[in-house]
Amino acid sequence: MSGLKQTRGRQMVGTVAKAVAVAVLGMAGVVHANGNSTPYPQDLNVAPNTHWFASWQENTNPSPQDFFATPYTTNGNIPFVQNQMTLSANAGKPLGIKIEGPLSDANAAALFNTHFGGQGRAISYIFGDLEGGNGSYDFAAKGGILAGVKQLVNQVRKPGSWSDRAYVGQFGLTPLNGVGFGNKQDPTRRGPLQYTTSDYQNTGVNMANTDLYPGSPNYRNKSTFDWANANIRTGLFVGPIGRMTAVQDSINRDYNGKIKSTNNAAGGSINQFDKQIPWVARFNNWGNSSLDSNGTTADGYRFIPGAPLPQAGLNGSQTSQQMLGRGDFSAQILHYRLRGAYSINLFEPGVVGYSVAQQEDDARSGWYGGSLNPGDPNGANAVSRNAVAHANNIFAQPDSQAATLTLNPVVDGTSNASGIRSENSGTIWSGEYSKNLKQLDILASNLDTINHMIKFGTVDAYDVFTLKNGSGYTYDGASALTPSRNALIEAGMHRMLQFDLVTTRVYSSSTFTGKFSTKTIWLLNQNYLVFGNNAGRGDTGIPEPTTFGMLAAAGSMAAVCRRQRRKDA
Repeated sequence: MSGLKQTRGRQMVGTVAKAVAVAVLGMAGVVHANGNSTPYPQDLNVAPNTHWFASWQENTNPSPQDFFATPYTTNGNIPFVQNQMTLSANAGKPLGIKIEGPLSDANAAALFNTHFGGQGRAISYIFGDLEGGNGSYDFAAKGGILAGVKQLVNQVRKPGSWSDRAYVGQFGLTPLNGVGFGNKQDPTRRGPLQYTTSDYQNTGVNMANTDLYPGSPNYRNKSTFDWANANIRTGLFVGPIGRMTAVQDSINRDYNGKIKSTNNAAGGSINQFDKQIPWVARFNNWGNSSLDSNGTTADGYRFIPGAPLPQAGLNGSQTSQQMLGRGDFSAQILHYRLRGAYSINLFEPGVVGYSVAQQEDDARSGWYGGSLNPGDPNGANAVSRNAVAHANNIFAQPDSQAATLTLNPVVDGTSNASGIRSENSGTIWSGEYSKNLKQLDILASNLDTINHMIKFGTVDAYDVFTLKNGSGYTYDGASALTPSRNALIEAGMHRMLQFDLVTTRVYSSSTFTGKFSTKTIWLLNQNYLVFGNNAGRGDTGIPEPTTFGMLAAAGSMAAVCRRQRRKDA
C-alpha cells in the first residue's frame, strides 16, 4: 500500500457543499422494493466492549479475536469473497474487503448488492488500494488512480445498492491541503502531497485511510537531515502521530468526525460522518535509503540499530536503541485512539522476529488494554492493562471528548511558536475526558534520550494540576515549570496520568498556607508508568517479513516490488 492524500470537504460551504456531496455519493439509505432500508455499517468502535480491527494479513475466517476478515478482492475471486462475507456475517463480525484494481459492474453488484448471512448484512468497510501504471505512486498515474477510486465509490453508492451506506477509502487519501505546520497541513511529510483537497471531495470517499508507517521515506527524520531532534526514534514515534492528528483535525472540522457511532448518526446519512481508519505498522522502511543500514537493497532495506548510517552521518552509538519497541507501538496505537481514530488497519509487522500475532496483540494492548497474552514479557503488563482499561471506561461515556490535538505542547516550560515542540523534544501527550464522569486520562510519551517536564495547561477550560497535599489541596505559581502544573516524563518512557474534576483550594504558596482560592480543576489522582518493556528497541527493522520469504522462494524482487511500493509510498 502506498499513497498520499488530500481533502474533500463535504461541509466546505454549508448546505451547498452537502448538496454537492449528495450528488457525488448518490442516494444513501434508500428503501428497497422489499421495504427494507439499507443497513448502517456495523460499529467498529463503541467503548467499552466493541473494538474491531482490520489487517492486511486477515483475509479469511475464522479471524483472530477483535479482527474481521478483509479479503483481497479481484474480478477473479468473487465467489470466495462472497463466502468469506457470509462467514463473517454469521459470526457477528463486520464485513469488509480490500480492493487493488477496478471491478466490473457485474462483480461490484455481486458484492455490494448482496445480503449476507442470516441477518442480511452488507459489506460496509471497503479499503481501496488502487494503483496506476506500473504500480508506483507517481503523478503520472494519479489520474488513473482517482478515476478508479471514483468508479469504486459510484459502484458502492449506486441507487438501490445494499452497501450504499458503506465506508469507502483509498490508501493515503486524506483531507489535507499541503505540507507544513498549520491548518490542514501535514507537518511531518517529506516531499509534496500527491492528491489535492478536491481529489478527496471529487472521488466521494468518506473514510480517511492515512498512511502511518514509521520508517517510510515520506516522513522527515534525523536520518534525512530535516528533523529537529537528534534521535531517529522520536521521528518514528511522533511523525505518524503528527500526520494522524492533522487528518483528524480536518475530519472533525469539516466532516462531523466526532460522531462516535455509525448506527446512531443523528438521523442523517452515514455518508455525512467521515471516519479515519489509518493503515499502521510498527515499522516499514521500504524505499527509504536513509534508513538502510548496509546501503544496499540486495537484501531488502534493513535498519539495524547499533549499526552506522553513514549516508545520514550517524555512527553506531547514535542509531543504538532507535527502533520503536513493542511498548512504544502500543502507546502509539493509544495516542491514535485518544486523538480520534475510529479503528486501525494493520500492515505487516516490519521487524525481524516480530510476528503478526504479536503485532495484533500489541494493538489490542494499546487500544483497550486487552492483551491476549498478559504473561508475554514484551507485551503490556498488568499496570498498563488496568490503566488503559480505565481510559476505555471514559471513552464509554456519551460526553467523552479528546483532551487535545496539539503537536506543540509546553515541554520544559516552552512551546515552539514556529514549529512543533513535540518534534524537537520527542515528547507528546493525548487524553480523553468526561465531565459527566469527572475523569480525565492523559497518556504522555517521551521518546527522547533525556527527561522532560510537560505541562497540560487547561482541558475544557479547567486547569490541570499534577500535585496535591494530604488534604486534597494544590497550589499554583508564576513559573512555567511550577511543579504543581508539570509532570516528569522520563527518557524513553510513557506515563498514564489519571485526573479527577474536583472543587478544591488552590493556594498561592507551595507551603499550602496563606492566600487561596476555591476552584474547579483537574487534579491528579494516579500516575503510572505504562508500556514500559521496550527491549525491542534494538530489533532490526525491515519493510515486510512476508516479502523476504517470497524473495527467498522466488529469487526475484520483480515478483513483489509492485506490491511493496503500493503499501509504503
